[in-house]
Amino acid sequence: MMNDVKELILKAEKVWIIAHEDEDADSVGSCFAMRLALLRLGKDAKCCFSAPLENHIAFMGDEYEVFCENAEYPSDLCICLDCGDIKRLGKRIKILESAKNTLSIDHHETNTRFADVNFVDAKASATAEILYGLFLEMGIEIDGGIAKNLYAAMSADTGSFKYSNVTDKTMHIAAELISKGINHAEIARLLHDTDTIDVIKCKAEIMQNIEEYFGGKLTLVTATDALFEKYGITERDSGDIVNIARTVSGCEIAVSCRETDGKIKISFRSNGEISVSQIAQKFGGGGHVKAAGAKVTGKTIEQVKAEIIEAVSGVLND
Repeated sequence: MMNDVKELILKAEKVWIIAHEDEDADSVGSCFAMRLALLRLGKDAKCCFSAPLENHIAFMGDEYEVFCENAEYPSDLCICLDCGDIKRLGKRIKILESAKNTLSIDHHETNTRFADVNFVDAKASATAEILYGLFLEMGIEIDGGIAKNLYAAMSADTGSFKYSNVTDKTMHIAAELISKGINHAEIARLLHDTDTIDVIKCKAEIMQNIEEYFGGKLTLVTATDALFEKYGITERDSGDIVNIARTVSGCEIAVSCRETDGKIKISFRSNGEISVSQIAQKFGGGGHVKAAGAKVTGKTIEQVKAEIIEAVSGVLND
């Protein structure tokens, strides 16, 4: 598989790099790192995101284009990073379909293997962890710029290296990246400990309205368009509000429902052995055992909440 990946990359001249829509720090850091690596190989490489970066990860860089439906995106190769399903590309499927060859590099266990070549390692803490090994295999020097993006991506998907997806390999790679001279403390502060005052006030209201079910085993938070409008922020500014629910003592499954543009974005987190990826699949989504998500249209938050409670009931009562 590694040889197939290397061959696709080495023979390509023009490359578009994309990730799942509503890009998070793992996907963004992975895309930026891949772009820098490809530039080192003399490739014409560009990143295309579904929208401008969310405020809290905008510090990661601005070397990307925002997708335009009227533009053309021909390429020798389209590399999809951190995307488990072609549906999560949104309208940027056009970029995939315009490429002569396609490559998917991902760490989601529910990856549907939609590309010509699929390099999936569900044991990796983040897609960036896979890229680190790939770059070494290809003899690409990991300089400060690449290291910064890989470290930020890994820090984001591991909750600053505190989640159960962290392994000794993860920590070894993190140490190697730090040795490149990156400011790891500043990266962690910006990713995990920085918000605007309006976002903090919004989260405070969300925190006051946490709901508990099944004796506290399920905790649930919701946020509507009206709430975001009240504080002058967008849904994308709110970040991972599911972590508000996840921190409640006794919680086994945490869920957040966020309303945006007529859709309900659902995030699932597991504090125990229950696989939330299987629950997310019932809503057309997917992800990891401990973290998964889905997007639902045509329903209200109350309707989605009722369906989530029913779905979780079956799992918690097994």
